[in-house]
Formats: sequence, C-alpha cells, structure tokens
Amino acid sequence: MGIEQLTADILTEARKEAKGITDNAEEGKKRSLAEEKKNVSAMVSAAEAEASSLVESQRRERVAWARLEANRMLGDAREEVIRDAMDSLYAQLEKFRKSKEYGDFLSGRVDAGIRELGVSNPVVHLCKGDRKFLRNNGKAKILEDLEALGGAIVESADGSVRVDLTLETLFEEKKEFLRKKLYERMFR
Repeated sequence: MGIEQLTADILTEARKEAKGITDNAEEGKKRSLAEEKKNVSAMVSAAEAEASSLVESQRRERVAWARLEANRMLGDAREEVIRDAMDSLYAQLEKFRKSKEYGDFLSGRVDAGIRELGVSNPVVHLCKGDRKFLRNNGKAKILEDLEALGGAIVESADGSVRVDLTLETLFEEKKEFLRKKLYERMFR
C-alpha cells in the first residue's frame, strides 16, 4: 500500500468524519431551530393573549367611562329641565297676584301671621294695591310699601319680630319639596 492509497484512505476517513460532524451539526441546528420556533410561537401567543386582555380591559374601561358620561349628561339634562320648570313656576307667581285666588290667599296668610306673632298692634307690609284683599277689622296697621311679587310681611310694632309671608319666601321655603315633586312627576 502506498502513500497515495494511505492518503486517500485518510482523506476518505476524514471526509466521512467531517460529513458525520456536519450531519450532526445540521441535525442540532434543525432541533435548535424547531425549539426556538416553539419558544417564539409561545411568546407570540402569550403576547397576543396579553394584548387581547389589555384591549378588552381598555374596552371595558371606555365603556364604563362612556356610561358614566352618559349618566352625567342625562343628569345635567334632567337638572336643566327641572331648573326650567322651577323658573316657570317662579314666573307664575306674578300671575298668581292677579288671580281670583290671591285675595283669599293673602288674607289667610296675613291672619295666620298675626296669630303667629301674637302681639297687639302688628304692622302689615303689603305690595301697592293689595290692601283691598284684606279682611282686617282694624287689627293691624297696614302699609303698602312692600317691594315683592306679592304676599306680606307681618311684624311687631317695634319691628323686633317679623314673619315673612312674601311669595318669594314661601316659594323658597317650598323649593326643595317642589323640585322633588317635579322630578317624580317628570322622570318616574
């Protein structure tokens, strides 16, 4: 056997060995690549799930905010309707003074105010032209000096005790009750 044959055998042997190493390396590379693809696929799935969860959370948050905003707007609209209705009622006070019922109302309020004060010689302050509605019988001094929509102020002769029976004050006293009734009637 000559050197050439020996060299050829060594070279063939080295090529077989190199091919085995290369094949093993290729096989390892394929396994690593497949494993990395699995890892990347798992990471992508986890990221998609997290993104989906985040999107759903954002959607729920926005829906909740939109509902709150809608409820606030509805509340504001209802409040505006109630405010307009209250303003309309207040405007009706001027018309009430010109109605037939006003005389009985005023007389009844003044009598109740005088009884509530329980003093002799009370002073009754009325709007100009309202004296004609009173059934006074000389119990009180009547002054037509009141600047109001209607009603009266009854006070002691020295002015130390006063009962405010003006339409504005009576309206303010009943304002919350009226608001509640309007709300019940309009929105329930």
